[in-house]
Amino acid sequence: MFQASLYVNTLKAIENYFACSSDRMPVTGCLNPVDLAQAIDVSLPIEGESLETLHQHVSAYLQSAVKTAHPGYFNQLWGGFQPASFMGEMLATAANTSMYTLEVAPVATAIERTLIAKFGQLVGFESPDGQFTTGGSNGNLMAMAIALHRAFPNAKVQGCGNHPSAVAFVSEDAHYSFAKAAHLLGIGTQHLWKIPVDRCGSMNVRELERSIEQATDRGFHPFFVAATAGTTVRGAYDPLSDIASVTSAHGIWLHVDGAWGASVLLSRTHNPLMAGVEAADSVVWDAHKMMGMPLTCSVLLVKHRGSMLDTFATDGTGYIFHGDRFHEGSDDLEDLGPSSMHCGRRADALKLWLAWKHLGDRGWERQIDRYFHLAAYAELLVQEHPQLQLVAPRQSLNLCFQYCPQTELDPSTLVPQIRQILLEEGTAMVNYARLGDRVAFRLVICNNQTTEADIAHLLDEIVAIGRRLESKLKAPAAG
Repeated sequence: MFQASLYVNTLKAIENYFACSSDRMPVTGCLNPVDLAQAIDVSLPIEGESLETLHQHVSAYLQSAVKTAHPGYFNQLWGGFQPASFMGEMLATAANTSMYTLEVAPVATAIERTLIAKFGQLVGFESPDGQFTTGGSNGNLMAMAIALHRAFPNAKVQGCGNHPSAVAFVSEDAHYSFAKAAHLLGIGTQHLWKIPVDRCGSMNVRELERSIEQATDRGFHPFFVAATAGTTVRGAYDPLSDIASVTSAHGIWLHVDGAWGASVLLSRTHNPLMAGVEAADSVVWDAHKMMGMPLTCSVLLVKHRGSMLDTFATDGTGYIFHGDRFHEGSDDLEDLGPSSMHCGRRADALKLWLAWKHLGDRGWERQIDRYFHLAAYAELLVQEHPQLQLVAPRQSLNLCFQYCPQTELDPSTLVPQIRQILLEEGTAMVNYARLGDRVAFRLVICNNQTTEADIAHLLDEIVAIGRRLESKLKAPAAG
């Protein structure tokens, strides 16, 4: 059984990994496949090795891994380190339960239901249904499935082939998971209509209403609108109240993809960005993003209790769901499995529960407010620097900008090159994206290890590398 002494070296390796996640050490691991092959042996042996021997593989993995808790890690919509959630991860692994029945996960079920109620309170749902999912993409898929079942109840048995008129709407900047959902649910990607966005990246509500009316006139059945709270590239928020007025008038399910941006509801200063979310029918919220939980920790909230069960319950489950005494006395104490798209599901609520115990409501608020302070600081530095330029207005924690060369070189060609040098030198990880015909850095602020000094250092390095590249690259001759 468990012997703590066997894991001391592993814990020391993890401690060293986090000690190396500092501004004095490179953020990147092995980027070159040849170097990676020399750094760690990923082969699978015929005969097994002892636990003591495995420690060398643990150390090799951590030494080669990207340091996502490094203060210079700005690459994705997640990063940093929360000690309490790390404790929760160990707890979930040690208890090794699954969330399908109350019988096997009594405490974890109570914890998950408590967190669903808390999220629902923040969103404005009086008595929410909901579950933790394996990520925002899965939550978006489940939400579309619930909306489809509401619009076409017979499709569960007869299939979507009998309902080829189903049409869903998202913004041009919505997450690509909706296209996958349309495909997997049999709606077809051609029936996912994309609505134009304004210069800030927010959905054009007039175009949405026009498209819904056009679809109806053409004999289609609009059943689902997804608004985005915090788009992936620009961090833009769709006007939820205005969109809700449209969906309500047409009787269409309104889903809010708040995977990135719903966490502003934790801040009394910044929660107005989510104004109108209470009118939605479902909301996705990723706690592994702005809240900093380890991957994955995502929630799907549904306003209408019972709609998840109606959509996902199926026959052939009597071997595991017995309807026994655990269901007596409370609507909340029930098996979560029948209402889920999943069967086996990890107890991801534990890490968030411990983190919430540690931080409390006010701790979350301070974290979110600090991120917005850092984003505003980064925006100011970009605006004040003669060789940096914003490519899109900032709404939240995403900052899209370019390095502006003093020659005729195209800034869009320099961005990927500068980024690659940052990676190779291990200075920082910051991603880039295309906005129209321009390629821009996408700086994301959601790492609780990052400071103002780290942001200033990143921008200084971008400018320094840009100038070095300019000295080597000559602009093509005009004409």
